[in-house]
Amino acid sequence: MNAGLQARMDRLFNRHGDGRAVCVAADHGYMSDVTPNVVNLRPVTEAVIRGGVDGILLSPGQALRLAPLFQGREGPALIVRADWMNMPRLGTSNVANAVPQRLLTHQKVITAQQALDLGATAITIYLFQGYNDRVETTGVEVCSRFVRECHQVGLPCIIEPLAYGGQVTGANVVEILTLGARMAVELGADALKIPYTGDVETFRNLVEVAGVPVLVLGGARSDNERDALELFAEGLQAGGSGCLMGRNVTKSPDPENMVAQLCGIAHHNWSIDRALRTETWDYLRLKAHPAKCTGCQLCVVACVASHDTFDFGTKLSRLRIEPGRKHGQYRVMFCTLCKKCLDVCPTEALRWHSQSGAVELLVDLCTACDECVKICPTEVIIHSEDGIRIASGENLDWYPVVCDLCGGEPECTAICPTNAIFVAERKELA
Repeated sequence: MNAGLQARMDRLFNRHGDGRAVCVAADHGYMSDVTPNVVNLRPVTEAVIRGGVDGILLSPGQALRLAPLFQGREGPALIVRADWMNMPRLGTSNVANAVPQRLLTHQKVITAQQALDLGATAITIYLFQGYNDRVETTGVEVCSRFVRECHQVGLPCIIEPLAYGGQVTGANVVEILTLGARMAVELGADALKIPYTGDVETFRNLVEVAGVPVLVLGGARSDNERDALELFAEGLQAGGSGCLMGRNVTKSPDPENMVAQLCGIAHHNWSIDRALRTETWDYLRLKAHPAKCTGCQLCVVACVASHDTFDFGTKLSRLRIEPGRKHGQYRVMFCTLCKKCLDVCPTEALRWHSQSGAVELLVDLCTACDECVKICPTEVIIHSEDGIRIASGENLDWYPVVCDLCGGEPECTAICPTNAIFVAERKELA
């Protein structure tokens, strides 16, 4: 790898020294409908830059117009879309289809040198598989030419394999994307921009097959912010090097905040819950919107599963859902951190956890006196099913099971589909 190519790869993937990049795709303007995020691209671009974005993908025309935003050492990397296609106008995407097309067309629009002259750190091009032999053959030819051009001038070439067409089914799309990833690398791609395969295991295999940095697409715009963050987090978990998200950022009500959340996950190893609140809390507590609870019991099941009890029921859940006073209403019962159990414990076996602020059991001090269980106002301190041998050599027939807030990332709040139970800040340990 020549020095110029390596320097540009580092600008994109190593701004934080972690080999990761949070990038935004804003190149839709000459391939799909005229939408607000396209028309208002400058303020969107300025917002994601404030959010800490590492790179932004633009069409050549917008790269020229917005060039001043990318200048300086602190500016983000500019990625230029070097080709054009009409797939959104074939009736397959969420566009109005103003000028419908029948056949997939793929066209080169700029050379590697022209992209470099625009100040590009890298270019991105498509590789279609699954439509027909002609489209795939043309794509291979276009990609191979681009790679040669890019490497002659020291410009990274990011290839975007897409599984699209009559040969693609739900059963083979993962295999097609994995094959496309390897084909792109064999053609000389320096990195990939590729759709998520749907689960960590298959995406991990794709990343391993590729052997180059992999940026995951964000997919279709979701109204639930968590969906995009979960997709991104799973991509990183599978070994991906970041993302190139489009509409989930550019159409977000707050693009700056969305990028800040993605950057927190990528560069600071934030959990999704931590990213969603975008502020640091020393201690946590659970709160509820009872009117939002549907009684689905997902929180109860998640509680049991997250503690690896191998219990197929819900007896060992640290919270529970009870019927409300009226039909269709429910009460969410959980540890309110009221401190009554700590006050009543005769051996000080219960205390506040120093990091999460949850109730913590020092089992070696426990005598199984049952006082904490009896005094709990929400009745969520329960008996363990098995006994335990403590440091004194004594055997306890049971010990109290208390809510530990899952170590600071409560699974009950993460899984709740209606936000009926959620995490809030706890100011101090009372």
